[in-house]
Amino acid sequence: MSSGVTGGDGRVELRRGADRARTVHAGCEARHGFSFGAHYDPANTFFGALLAHNDERVAPGAGYDTHAHDEVDLVTWVVAGELAHTDSLGNEVRVRPGTVQVLSTGTGVEHAERCGGPGPVRFVQAWLVPDGPLRAPALTRRDVGDELAAGRPFLVASGRPGDGPLPLPLRRADGELYAARLPAGAAWSLPEAPYLHVFLVAGSTDTPAGELGEGDELRVTAPPAGSASAASAGSTTLTAGPEGAEVLVWSMGSDLRPG
Repeated sequence: MSSGVTGGDGRVELRRGADRARTVHAGCEARHGFSFGAHYDPANTFFGALLAHNDERVAPGAGYDTHAHDEVDLVTWVVAGELAHTDSLGNEVRVRPGTVQVLSTGTGVEHAERCGGPGPVRFVQAWLVPDGPLRAPALTRRDVGDELAAGRPFLVASGRPGDGPLPLPLRRADGELYAARLPAGAAWSLPEAPYLHVFLVAGSTDTPAGELGEGDELRVTAPPAGSASAASAGSTTLTAGPEGAEVLVWSMGSDLRPG
């Protein structure tokens, strides 16, 4: 189930994590934001340039054996536990909370993901579709613990990378990922973009469409540029609840429809 409010030609839609389709197999539980695998909904195949958005839970000793990807950026955010990642590029890494990883699969790469610790791992993984020519695959990662501890929003990854270790590079020019671990009562005026995808990792937050809890998402579609409604539209503001909020926000300038 989802709920939403419409203003002009724009839309703010709230989708509950409890309503996500689930795939459960051999110690792995994936909760899908969009159609995925055996779960197909023709009205929910993508949003903006996001092709998949999975909230994953993997038990100790379980995981996803080696499989192939191409033509997509896999952006992984570990919430709790430890994720063991290996790939055909020769990488063997452990991804823990406070670390973000981008696997740009490009022309093709194989990888495996397994629970790497004694307890279960929870991670969020988004699949962003690139907009340029395919290039060789690459893996980048960065510890963002200091940025999270500051309690303010920050740019995690972008198709227009700047100097320094952040933002991590994406292969879509109009795609950006922001994150924040907001203290109780803190407000975040989200960036303005044609498409915003907001995911509540933990805690709670008030939004124009209602309260978000853990695993809930908000999809914001802006009115067309130049329209009267666009001229009067303001930014979407989130306010963290009493226990604070950890939030991931995708900002995208276009979607996957042809033309």
